[in-house]
Amino acid sequence: MRSRRPRWSTAARSLPGRPPLLVPTAGARGSVASLTTPDALDGDHALDPGRRHTGWEQTVAARIVLRLGGYRPGRHASRIRCPLLVVVCDQDRSALPAPALRAAGEAPAAEVVHLTGRHYAPFLESHEQAVAAELSFLEKHLAPRVP
Repeated sequence: MRSRRPRWSTAARSLPGRPPLLVPTAGARGSVASLTTPDALDGDHALDPGRRHTGWEQTVAARIVLRLGGYRPGRHASRIRCPLLVVVCDQDRSALPAPALRAAGEAPAAEVVHLTGRHYAPFLESHEQAVAAELSFLEKHLAPRVP
């Protein structure tokens, strides 16, 4: 059986016609997976409650890690001119709160909502609070203005 361990040669596999080396989207700490934080393991329950989508292959191409190292979306936050809602899960270990808060501080029209919980809190224990905040944001910024 071929090893599921990513190698630097996975970049070469992105050549046309070569299939990507796939790794699990989430796994236990120390395993080979895209996310190995404790909150990453909540994804199955959050994204597929009841395990109804049995054919859903929860994998990602290992070569994505080559792009993630330089991915800094907050770097351009000061140029965002439209209203921006930043939902921060205070105990998130996959998408850390501090960079999101810094980006929100740089964006001219950002609003921040703090949720108690880990990465998937908006889909699990803080779902109602997240939906209420999102609807409020949309109503505030998309509702027709009456003169």
